[in-house]
Amino acid sequence: MTNLRETMVALGVALALAAATPGAQRGDQNETLAGDGERGKALVESSGCFDCHRIDERGSRLGPNLSRIGSRRTPVRLRQALVAPDEEVVPDNRFVRIVTKEGTTVTGKLLNQDAISVQLMNPKEELKTYLRANLREYTIIDKGLMPSVEGKLNAQQVADIVSYLSSLKGS
Repeated sequence: MTNLRETMVALGVALALAAATPGAQRGDQNETLAGDGERGKALVESSGCFDCHRIDERGSRLGPNLSRIGSRRTPVRLRQALVAPDEEVVPDNRFVRIVTKEGTTVTGKLLNQDAISVQLMNPKEELKTYLRANLREYTIIDKGLMPSVEGKLNAQQVADIVSYLSSLKGS
């Protein structure tokens, strides 16, 4: 009985200490840091995001358009998309890898497919159509092509980018 009482007291003390300790000190990944949107914008502009993404009239059409991402995603989901982008790949943003009968491998954003052909956008933003009869291999890529920022950006930089992306509500 004493052991149970001591265990309960120790558990209560541990919970009280955990509640009093800020999440950042506990290493809590869900602790929200205040982000600076201007710093986030500068990071987006300098980190190669525009190689795939588009904001307003700037950037590529290959990846998702981020012009209104702040009205479609919560800050928690934006952060998750940055640190673990493969956890949620929207079907509209899936890529395909095809190998032609000649052995040429092409990866691109799937635009359309039917029983006869596959249409995709290649990394140069060129629209391409491939007849299925001329393909040796066709694979829908389940994972996204976006790299994780984990280990590349610190928590404050991620918070800054999330703050910036959250502000993008469209015009």
